[in-house]
Amino acid sequence: MSLYARSHRVAWGDCDPAGILYTPRVFDYCNETLEGWYRDILGRPWMQMIADGTGSPMVHVECDFIRPMVPDLDLTIAVRIERLGASSITFLLDGDGPDGAAHFRAKYVVCITDFRAAKAIAIPAELRDRAEAYEQATRTGG
Repeated sequence: MSLYARSHRVAWGDCDPAGILYTPRVFDYCNETLEGWYRDILGRPWMQMIADGTGSPMVHVECDFIRPMVPDLDLTIAVRIERLGASSITFLLDGDGPDGAAHFRAKYVVCITDFRAAKAIAIPAELRDRAEAYEQATRTGG
């Protein structure tokens, strides 16, 4: 299995007046990529989780900006799992240009949550099994 990845083309409207990607847009790109990962890899779209009373809100986010992102840049954002906890998942998201150059590296920690009880819950077995299979299949030596 290859890394789950999603492409994003930087639009002029995503940039500041200097023509550089407006920093918060990176988080939108990452969220859209993770939304696809939940749907395509876990088989559990975010909106279905929410309708069922659960979710995976972010509890920690960090990002290193490595190279400027300019209009018409095609970014590929790939998803790796750094850690599966009892109720949390730590994702690493790599934003690379078409030449493979790194433009950003982000880390997201999400917590599987019962929204009705407003508390963390164990990752459901079906989701854990799929996340573990993905993590093992895509693990790199580094």
